[in-house]
Amino acid sequence: MSRRGVTLLTSAGLVIVLGLLAALLPVPYVVLVPGPVTDTLGSLGKTPVISVTGATTYPTNGRLYLTTVGVIPGSCSNNPTLSQALRAWFAPHQAVEPKQVICPPGQTSSAVAQQNADEMSQSQQDAVTAALLYLHYKPTSLQIVVGDISPGTPASQVLRTADAIVAINGTPVTSLNQLHDLIGAHPAGTSLTLTIDRHGVKQQVTARTIAEAGTKRPILGFTPDVRATFAKPVVHIGIDPNSVGGPSAGLAFTLGIVDKLTPGDLTGGHTVAGTGTIDGFGNVGPIGGIQQKIAAAVKAGALVFLAPASECADARTAAPKSLKLVKVDTLATAVKALQTIAAGGSDYPHC
Repeated sequence: MSRRGVTLLTSAGLVIVLGLLAALLPVPYVVLVPGPVTDTLGSLGKTPVISVTGATTYPTNGRLYLTTVGVIPGSCSNNPTLSQALRAWFAPHQAVEPKQVICPPGQTSSAVAQQNADEMSQSQQDAVTAALLYLHYKPTSLQIVVGDISPGTPASQVLRTADAIVAINGTPVTSLNQLHDLIGAHPAGTSLTLTIDRHGVKQQVTARTIAEAGTKRPILGFTPDVRATFAKPVVHIGIDPNSVGGPSAGLAFTLGIVDKLTPGDLTGGHTVAGTGTIDGFGNVGPIGGIQQKIAAAVKAGALVFLAPASECADARTAAPKSLKLVKVDTLATAVKALQTIAAGGSDYPHC
């Protein structure tokens, strides 16, 4: 065989080997793709996404979509191939992220799935609380609980998310303002005795406050949330937390509840989509995958998209000019913006 023939044969062999490697070689990344959307004003089969009993409800028109992100592969025990990652890198509505973004090191697929289910379950509870408090329904009980915990802070050593703060130094905690007052009553570095309720069991823990960066205000390092119960109305969200995980549907759930319990249409009869975590106080928080969620919303025909304020910069780069982007920081802001848009106005916070 000639030298040229040998060269061509070698080159062809290398191409085949490289092709096989690209097709089969796993890489330590995940691929984010637009996920399915769900109309919180509609039904899943015969099951309403949101059902309310014990109060007057009103008919709704239009659509109010929660948006999701799909992850490839769907299990933390697997990796995408090099070719999948390369295709996603150049796809306009996909993203390639380090695997630890979705699958923290040392956690099994089942542990990650359980955490996602827990976050979805908590977001549903917070959505009900935020909506009913916003609509001035009187709770039968109300507790200040632990929300997000900052790593490396005193709270991270002794508290867990969803712990109820019953008392501080023996004084009962009955409101958010009282919680702040009791933590700030002494200078940073003071040890506080916290009475907490963890899964129905009361116990005492001790933590020393630290100074908040920039303000020097005494803090423990957690974001408070609220847990409330209501005799009426009874709100049920018909999405299984094991089927759609994570906390980012909270805002869409909350708006769906508000729409069903108030006259008129928040959507103005149009198609609205959005994303954002929510706590019981109605504060809207950041999420991930905003580009993929906007792509899913546009495909579903959305004319308006509600984005957490912290995600606005990324939202602008992903959204077509035809999509109205609403900058949202609280439930009240979201409701007022939708009412303004439904009335044909433009005086609302824009991204």
